[in-house]
Amino acid sequence: MSRVKQWFGEIDWRQFGIVSYYAYFAVNVLAKAFAYDSGDNIYKYFMYTGIFFLAIKLVTTKYTLRELLVCCVFLGMGLTMYIVTKSATMLLLFLTIMGLKDCKFGRLIQMSVYIRMVVALIMVVGSAYGIFDIGYKTKPDTNYIEMPVYSFGFNEPNMAFLTIFILLMVLLYYNYERLNALWFFATAAVAFLFYEWTFCRTGIAVFLFAWMLIIFDKLVKNKRVKIVLALSVLVGALFSFCAMVFYAGDNPLLHLLNHFVSGRIYIMNSYLTDQGLAFFPRNQELFYASYYGLIDNCYMFMLLYGGWIMAIVYLIVMCAAMYRLYEKECYRELVMISVFALYGVLEQFVMNAFMNPFILLAGILLYPGLLETEKGRKKAYGKLPYPANS
Repeated sequence: MSRVKQWFGEIDWRQFGIVSYYAYFAVNVLAKAFAYDSGDNIYKYFMYTGIFFLAIKLVTTKYTLRELLVCCVFLGMGLTMYIVTKSATMLLLFLTIMGLKDCKFGRLIQMSVYIRMVVALIMVVGSAYGIFDIGYKTKPDTNYIEMPVYSFGFNEPNMAFLTIFILLMVLLYYNYERLNALWFFATAAVAFLFYEWTFCRTGIAVFLFAWMLIIFDKLVKNKRVKIVLALSVLVGALFSFCAMVFYAGDNPLLHLLNHFVSGRIYIMNSYLTDQGLAFFPRNQELFYASYYGLIDNCYMFMLLYGGWIMAIVYLIVMCAAMYRLYEKECYRELVMISVFALYGVLEQFVMNAFMNPFILLAGILLYPGLLETEKGRKKAYGKLPYPANS
């Protein structure tokens, strides 16, 4: 017994907790890389394993009083959202940010790159050799001509492209200082190849937007001009809100815009007309009573389901975090947040930290050392001339 006590006393519990958090993150990224969700039985095993590792991290971490107070507030909000709406996304996001203390964001991205690259190869090669269902079907193009598309073992062709898109984004971030014309052509070749196989117009448009922002960041040296990168989430939220509120089917411009986003604006406006807005979260069953379709817009999903308070708090936190990154000249972080901010206008998944790891950068408000290197350098990654994993 004395030896056991001695062994427990010699353990570096802080470091043990950090390793456990990385395991938690890796398990969940692996689950999402294979596109498992709450409807899959195997996902429960991933989730239980991940929660076990997260619990170790939370109980082995020493928090300041300020950190504890903030974490308790967000934990309460996440639990409220989960209990009322039955959606665990926000609760998991807050728990993941709570566990971030003493961890390095660059290490999380490094794990995301390797895990997603291996999974993508397994699914694509496995589909080509018949191990997985390649998911052949036809889909109408912009001229309503049926064209072949493939899902490569995933549920939908769009999910297959999204898997490649997320892989490309974390890969670009990981190698940001090395990016050049060769990187552009190589990643564009991969993106357009999968666009041909999946016909995911949303994904390819956001991919091109990502490179526009990267080129903007590389060419523009004026810090004042780069403030636009810190406004992306705010702009995305305001655009989504205005489009939802002022949508009218007889307006040619709004009708065309709604067509380009596959009816998303009409769906949001219909829920707004039937259910209105509330200050607090509401049960999803209210929306099922007049079902128009999925709310594929993370900002308006938060507003319609979570209410004004949740939506405003989320917006304030993200804007504050982006301004903090702007002050630190962490432009590549802002570029990636902006890319997913655009995707947030068209999809919900950006609220998931294991599909959009850049949302975890909100944690810089609580943990200033989040972007320090493993060697303890005090510069942010955005100012380093070498990869984030160094």
